[in-house]
Amino acid sequence: MKKILVFAAVLLGLVVGGGPVAAAPPEPADTTFFNNDCGFRVKITVTGGSGFNELPGGAAIITAPNQRVTLTNVKTGESVSFVITGATHIDASDPDLLVVTSTGNNVLIVPEGPTEGLFFTQGTVTFVLDDKGRQVSAFEGPGKVTDICALLT
Repeated sequence: MKKILVFAAVLLGLVVGGGPVAAAPPEPADTTFFNNDCGFRVKITVTGGSGFNELPGGAAIITAPNQRVTLTNVKTGESVSFVITGATHIDASDPDLLVVTSTGNNVLIVPEGPTEGLFFTQGTVTFVLDDKGRQVSAFEGPGKVTDICALLT
């Protein structure tokens, strides 16, 4: 469970089989924070709701009802905004890996690995993180991935 919570902290599509073990109704997720994974400082402002549902077998779903995000390059003022009402499904059944599948519209933070940065995903994309939160497989699946860092330069 700790591994999932650590992942939820780095996933911007914030805080988603059988019946849930612990389901929380969506709560307000209005927050602003800063990120440096683009190689420059980005201000990230999130509004809307967020839910975290723990499922049996080491899985969880993070939902983002009515969630929106604005990302701003602090130095240049360039910004982009997205509606991010997707869901992220996390499989933590392997003690050394997290298999993450995001569906719908999401903004994902990849803090380390071959594709470090900020990404807007649409549709279904899957990727794998090791137990230190590093991405060990690229985004796969029929979904579309947009490099937010490139949009902000």
